[in-house]
Amino acid sequence: MQLRNIEYVLGIAETGSFSQAAKRLYISQPALSQAIQRLEDELGAKLFIRKNKETSLTRAGELFVEDAKKILMLSEQIRKKMDDIRNVKEGEISVGISQYNGQIYFSNILIKYKKLYPNIKITILEDFSSVLERKLAMGELDFALFTAPVGAGDFLCDHLFFEEILLATPRDHPVADALAPSPGRFGSVRLSWFRDDAFVLMKPGHRFRAVTDALFRQAGIAPPVVFESRSSNTIQSFITGGIGIGFITTTGQRNTPPQWQSAYYHLEDVDARREHVIAHNRDGYLSHAARAFIGLAKEICADQFAYSGDETSPS
Repeated sequence: MQLRNIEYVLGIAETGSFSQAAKRLYISQPALSQAIQRLEDELGAKLFIRKNKETSLTRAGELFVEDAKKILMLSEQIRKKMDDIRNVKEGEISVGISQYNGQIYFSNILIKYKKLYPNIKITILEDFSSVLERKLAMGELDFALFTAPVGAGDFLCDHLFFEEILLATPRDHPVADALAPSPGRFGSVRLSWFRDDAFVLMKPGHRFRAVTDALFRQAGIAPPVVFESRSSNTIQSFITGGIGIGFITTTGQRNTPPQWQSAYYHLEDVDARREHVIAHNRDGYLSHAARAFIGLAKEICADQFAYSGDETSPS
């Protein structure tokens, strides 16, 4: 059995199609079918069922795929270890980022890392967190930058920084008149005060929605939700426009255009922050180049986000 045969099986299992797998693997469909037939003959078991243009795994195929993923990961680890032995200053790393993380801090890390290790090849994948987690679990990424909570997966996470979550309301919300003047830009409120207010939130399944739902549970409230979106910019504009109230991170607030700025408040009765982490597979091999990147990321984030209060922005 050869590694390319394992890659063929995984390609078909992931796409659910011989034709789609053939395109991904840069092989003709007849050649792919023949390779799978030879492998099935060698194993003495059918791996796939092809019916009505659909392809599914047999029970033997499911077991094969389960171990095949581990084999490919081990193969990749061996290659990375050999790269490390040849030269610590050379090699390659693969990193996953979300669009949000790419905007607020990743470029700072990347610029400094490339200066320190100019001969390290860096492959960057920007995608949804769910996709990055799947790639990380498969061993296709060395590490990925996430906002917690990290989903199901056998990952180790290194803390990067905490980011405060603010409550955002229209400027004419009655709470503004009820608060005493604050020495900072933002006053402080209790989330429990807003149990009857209408909220605009990220859609279920979005990582930030999981965080804000947890805030409601901490406050012991279940307020009405009048709108859900996949865009934080849309939510901010709806809050400013008086559709409802919602949440925004301190970074998001600083990057909001002046015309969409609303009123913002610290939340004093809940743990209103979310954690940024850099995660890697518990069973994966981290090269010296990868470890150097993680160490640099922690150092830069600790410096960039070491601020407190309303008046100070990160350096």
